[in-house]
Amino acid sequence: MNSIKKTGRVTGILFLLMILAGMPGTYLRGLSTSLVASPNFLSEVFENLLQMKIAILLDLIAGAIGIGIAIVLFPILKLYKKSMAFWYLGLWLVGFAVTIVSNITHLSLLSLSQEFHKLGAPDVGYFKTLGALKVEEYYWAHFFILILFSVGASLLYYTLFKTRLIPRFLSIWFIVSVALVFTATWLQIFDYSVSFIFYGQNGVHLLVLTFWLIVKGFNSHQIAPQTT
Repeated sequence: MNSIKKTGRVTGILFLLMILAGMPGTYLRGLSTSLVASPNFLSEVFENLLQMKIAILLDLIAGAIGIGIAIVLFPILKLYKKSMAFWYLGLWLVGFAVTIVSNITHLSLLSLSQEFHKLGAPDVGYFKTLGALKVEEYYWAHFFILILFSVGASLLYYTLFKTRLIPRFLSIWFIVSVALVFTATWLQIFDYSVSFIFYGQNGVHLLVLTFWLIVKGFNSHQIAPQTT
């Protein structure tokens, strides 16, 4: 049973590392509607090449840590339901693949800004339109990543609820939290404006989960094994 508690603490540390990589990456990314609306859009991208490349690296590191979390949790989830363990790992792998695609899109935007700078702004309208499309491609991929994250997290929190590895009130809160992210993402896909609070509350629940696991670990009781 101590190994289950220890697995919880290791998971908490990995979540913390993922947050520490992801939060600065989000800040340094610098892609926004206000940036695209700027008349000097591509020049600003060119001026921030280094910080954007750092953001891409941090994003990939955070995604890789997410796969590590799924691998660490695999034996625990498998004890409850084998299919749940495979689905959770599979969703993280697909999400990481989409993360790679989204960052390739961002890298191509950086290359476009370098070409724009090298040619001395030959056709601002053409280059700006192409750059704006690259930003849109990145965000479409990002929406898909959020959907995958929400579904995967829901599977995890449902399992934690059923097994009581963490208090059930926390599992319920976390399920509601990712459901809000899932809903907000689909609303944005269908061009509805949503408040930042839909996404901001997600960060709060992740921090609570992280520190709970680091301090408490998983409840060290026997999980009834299932095979499906």
